[in-house]
Amino acid sequence: MATTFEQMWGGSRASFYLSPASVALLTLNLLDGLFTLFFLQLGVAEELNPIMRVAYEQSPLFFMFAKLVIVNAGLWMLCIHRHLKASRFAIRLGAAVYAVIVVYHLAFMTHLVMHWPQMLA
Repeated sequence: MATTFEQMWGGSRASFYLSPASVALLTLNLLDGLFTLFFLQLGVAEELNPIMRVAYEQSPLFFMFAKLVIVNAGLWMLCIHRHLKASRFAIRLGAAVYAVIVVYHLAFMTHLVMHWPQMLA
């Protein structure tokens, strides 16, 4: 007897639902990637994540591709299981962590702008 897709997922159709936290996570991940790439290209930062460091060493384009694919795949899995409280919590936590990272990038950018003339001398 064949099992339908809906039966496999407990009778409800699985879908990728974009909650506000999901959209925030995707947007903040993109901003993190762009800021990181900008700082790496300027030579004022190092990539500390060993997986992303290897991706950047391949090419900046591959770095962005890998970053977006990895986070999007994780978010996709969490959204499929959004009926679980832990999944919804993980999405919100991920968005909060990326928010802190983006604020850090903005502070670092401000520091660079404020001290750029002294750095060139």
